[in-house]
Amino acid sequence: MKTVMVTGSTGSLGQAVINYLQTCGDYKIIATSRNADDPKVQLDVSDHGQLAELIRRESPRLILHLAATFVNDFDEAYAVNVEASRQLLETVRQSGLGTRVLLIGSAAEYGVVYPEENPVREDHVLNPVSIYGLTKAWQTQLAGYYSACGVDTVVARVFNLEGDNLSDKLFIGRLQKQIDEVISGSQSVIELGPLTASRDYVTIDEAAEQIHKIAEYGEAGQVYHVASGEAVVMRDILLRYLEKNKLDISIVRESAALSNRAGYDVPVIYADVTKTSQLGTDNL
Repeated sequence: MKTVMVTGSTGSLGQAVINYLQTCGDYKIIATSRNADDPKVQLDVSDHGQLAELIRRESPRLILHLAATFVNDFDEAYAVNVEASRQLLETVRQSGLGTRVLLIGSAAEYGVVYPEENPVREDHVLNPVSIYGLTKAWQTQLAGYYSACGVDTVVARVFNLEGDNLSDKLFIGRLQKQIDEVISGSQSVIELGPLTASRDYVTIDEAAEQIHKIAEYGEAGQVYHVASGEAVVMRDILLRYLEKNKLDISIVRESAALSNRAGYDVPVIYADVTKTSQLGTDNL
């Protein structure tokens, strides 16, 4: 039985990954969270001592580091997305356990991407234009450094997620929250930023499956995409959700002032998923 420690386990992606692990393998899952009721698995990833004690006690063979923050505050984003990841990798290095660490990256690391550069490969230059993308790009660089130091590290670079209970910092989560409020009668208008951009969306269950495949078969020191490999126009997603909930487009207010993407907004980005799709084929 393989012991797997999952950080950020109460998030929507964390829950999907845990559910997938429970159905596909012989795993002992240590589901950690800052908000966990059980003090044995309560973990603030920015607390180095707490992190080191948990790793020492459980000796996980695999750590899926899903804890992250989307806040547009540099200090908090750096503390959670960069420094906590560094502490995790350093703790694993010092432990000598040979633990594999999977870090969750983001398509936001790419930042400026021109239409003709699609589909984007994992070796595309990183040029982030948001605090979140910047801190995730630094996390990826940490992964490369610690891999060179002998830590078994791999990065799963996630594009856009579609599913239930997503953070309202993400488009789908923000849209669903407003739809629920319209249905409940607490608001009458859905307010969104521009919807002309095209993005690569992957369902949260498909993302969990790809993350598992990367964790099991990915080459140390490498980055792999978690994505569908297809682009969809944001307005088409909106229309699908409105139709599903029997709502009319007339209740939607679209304005550039409502965008949560400051500065350059990538018109289209979707992933080359060749590396990820080829994982595990040698084991068939």
